Amino acid sequence: MKFIFFKILFTLLALICVSCGDNKPVQFYTFPEFHVNNGTSRSFDLSKYLDGSKKIIAFRNENNHKLSNNILTIDGANTDQAFEVVRLLIDKNKVDIVVRYLPMVKHKFIFKSSERQDVFIMGSFNDWSRNSLKMERVNKELFILEINLEPQKYEYKYIVNGNEILDPLNDNTVSNNIGGWNSMIDLRKKNQGYSTQVLKKKAINNELSFEYVENNKITNPDNYIVLFNNVQQPDSLIRISALDEIIVNTSDFSDGTVRVYVENSNGSYTDENRTIISSSSPLGVRKDSWYFTIIYNVLVDRFFDGNEQNNKKITDPRLHELANFHGGDIQGISKKIEEGYFKDLGINSLWISPIQQQPDSSYIEYVEPNRSFSGYHGYWPIDSRKIDHRFGTEDEFIKMVENAHGDSVKVLLDFVSNHVHQNHIYFQNNKEWFGDFYLPDGAPNIRLWDGETMLTTWFDKFLPSFDFSNSLEAISQVSSDAIWWINKYDIDGFRQDAVKHVPHAFWRKLTEQIKLNFPEKDFYQIGETFGSDELIGAYVNPLELNAQFNFSIYFNVRSLFSSSNTDFKDIDKTIYKNSKFFGPIHLMGNITSSHDQLRFSSYADGQISFDEDGISRAFNSPVKKIQNLSTYMKLANFHAFNSSQPGVPIIYYGEEIGMIGEQDPGNRRPMNFNLNENEKNLFNHFKIINNARVTHPSLALGDQTIIKSEGPVFITLKSYFDEKIIIAINNGPKTQIEDITLTRNCKIASNIMNEEEVLCNNNSFRLKLKPYSYVYYLVN
Repeated sequence: MKFIFFKILFTLLALICVSCGDNKPVQFYTFPEFHVNNGTSRSFDLSKYLDGSKKIIAFRNENNHKLSNNILTIDGANTDQAFEVVRLLIDKNKVDIVVRYLPMVKHKFIFKSSERQDVFIMGSFNDWSRNSLKMERVNKELFILEINLEPQKYEYKYIVNGNEILDPLNDNTVSNNIGGWNSMIDLRKKNQGYSTQVLKKKAINNELSFEYVENNKITNPDNYIVLFNNVQQPDSLIRISALDEIIVNTSDFSDGTVRVYVENSNGSYTDENRTIISSSSPLGVRKDSWYFTIIYNVLVDRFFDGNEQNNKKITDPRLHELANFHGGDIQGISKKIEEGYFKDLGINSLWISPIQQQPDSSYIEYVEPNRSFSGYHGYWPIDSRKIDHRFGTEDEFIKMVENAHGDSVKVLLDFVSNHVHQNHIYFQNNKEWFGDFYLPDGAPNIRLWDGETMLTTWFDKFLPSFDFSNSLEAISQVSSDAIWWINKYDIDGFRQDAVKHVPHAFWRKLTEQIKLNFPEKDFYQIGETFGSDELIGAYVNPLELNAQFNFSIYFNVRSLFSSSNTDFKDIDKTIYKNSKFFGPIHLMGNITSSHDQLRFSSYADGQISFDEDGISRAFNSPVKKIQNLSTYMKLANFHAFNSSQPGVPIIYYGEEIGMIGEQDPGNRRPMNFNLNENEKNLFNHFKIINNARVTHPSLALGDQTIIKSEGPVFITLKSYFDEKIIIAINNGPKTQIEDITLTRNCKIASNIMNEEEVLCNNNSFRLKLKPYSYVYYLVN
């Protein structure tokens, strides 16, 4: 695993200021826990946490590591440690950085072929680079590559003479989510992630108490480390109580982060326990905090038509109705805000699809089968500062944002930075800002998403991609456009499109400009990147984005919740890996569907499978209405799960009523407001879950202890000091009876959904889980 760039609390995007010798404030962010693979060395750019500027940095303790300007190189090649605190001076200020050394597994890939050829391997372990890992020919018929990997699950393929093929020696395959398959290896051992934990217990009178749990028993913490804002705290601020609690005095703490580690009986340290501090106390429920946000994604053209006068379809006999404009507009969104639709659902943030001016004609995609499309979705801008006339006017968007803010609803705008349409004045007048459509070998550089062409590929021949790596002028112009939208319309965040296809230099420049122009605004940026966790996380840090969509959760659990034969046996490993990588608290986006993926209800209902061509199905054999009542509750279960996990729940329009659909454009059908009883019932489930999420801090910020993940049953405990919530899900067709035993005092368990109460006996109580159901129990 590469180090975790993004295991950062983004409520701390307000800079930590420390006084230095010349009385000027030194500004830096909370450093993440750095991960280094055993037997290797790794370099980290500290400038990401030092507001991007160079500082005078020196070591405070003896070690084998190196410093060069802002680059810290950790030597993991000659260490037998599993955990280390590296002590630095940054402009004369003490900083302590936690380094964790990760065990590796040696794996041998074997490919047999008698033909003369070159064989490469690509996979999630090398960001799908097609030519970085070449296999060695050991004889006429055998190719071998042996590499060290983390003990995780990996997808991969072989590249043989330029062609992608599955591993013929491995029958274990998994959908690649675009109609094909990848080979898969699983190097994970039995997950031990939650056998030892530090848990928050109480917060009283400027003191925080934590308890150490080992093998489900509260145990005396023999050795521990407590940090606040990058500095290990002295023993004078910490004590061990008669109940074996770690007590931390926070009376002198300002806003920031408390992190606690305990050395377990095996000599290694627990995972980090993290608490956000606000005014010397743990962060509680706050309407203005992104941690307590439910985002609803509105696709403008497909949501609601509030003004028929601006409707203008494109006339083209080749253009399918699914790919044409449908009439949804900004006034339609305003009307639904005024009617209370979002407030009733428990939504407090809207993500609006792009509204920049689109072409007035259709275009044929370059790749087969050469279908005709329009810019109804908003991702083909021809004017970067003009609202599309079919979506509305400047005044209408200003009013929509004001209406949302009046209901305490934030507004995120989808921003397109990677490309423009060929009719855009930027492309017409400044072609030097853009890359070439053809590669040096003459092949078209189109939809080559990964590897060496990741930053240069075009989405289509009429959608030229910016060459930001070679044009500072283009970076300046597009970032200036983004600032213009914030300033003119007072929006609260961006959903950033095609993040991995845009270089880091652009994201740094944009975020720098946002902070410079709007220093008091808690502006949130969430991106979309398809790729490994390492690639996704590389863009999430204080100088770039706050978050990205949490695809490592989505792609690993959607098949579990959609199945009629669910087995949650590995979901604990998925959750544990996600926590190790993104941190125990984060702002990543948790989704059930999106405008780029099959609608969850379609495959949960058995009408389409992951390996099908969802785009072809949309045009030629669309799915029908939901056939099985269980589909609605599978979706409710999925949302209940997402809302119990760290991150920000995101609802794609129509999920709350079980809208069905294939892949683009079938997953973008017009919103339905004439609901049947099943749809109304699902809406009510989403409403209940959303309200629980924004009123109970343990769901967003709490420590997680997985109690059971077996068969169709998933049960987890979220703890946030005095608040404890049990989340129990039965994703199967039979009633399940489960006995729950807790380590802490349990008197009554109250069902948040219906106020039903269950009495505890010796810290235990029994749950009866109906088929395809979920419950949230508040434990007192």
